[in-house]
Amino acid sequence: MALKLYIFGLFTTLILASFLWFLLLFGVNPLQAPAWIIFLFYLTFFMIWTAIFALAGYYLKVWASNREVIFSHIGPSLRQAGFASFVLTIFLFFEQIKVLNWWIAGMIIFATILFELFFRSRK
Repeated sequence: MALKLYIFGLFTTLILASFLWFLLLFGVNPLQAPAWIIFLFYLTFFMIWTAIFALAGYYLKVWASNREVIFSHIGPSLRQAGFASFVLTIFLFFEQIKVLNWWIAGMIIFATILFELFFRSRK
């Protein structure tokens, strides 16, 4: 039951966050919007990509493991999706403030890989 609830929650999050993100994207002028609207834009962007990466990662891990121990893939796929989504959100924010270049992007990706390796080494 928990697995179905997890997948249903991710699909629901994906649909609701996508709807809200498109409303913000096409209905708000970013030059006149207050800071909380811009924060909400980035939060919904993060939630969309977290749901997409978590669902894709979970199904890829289940497929790669030949459907063995499918419950053990939930936690790591959500954690890795959160990391990847955070990287994309930071890239978008840095691009907005015009400070993103390959050197900064490389350091962010390297730091994210180190975080993931830290969580993998803890058992």
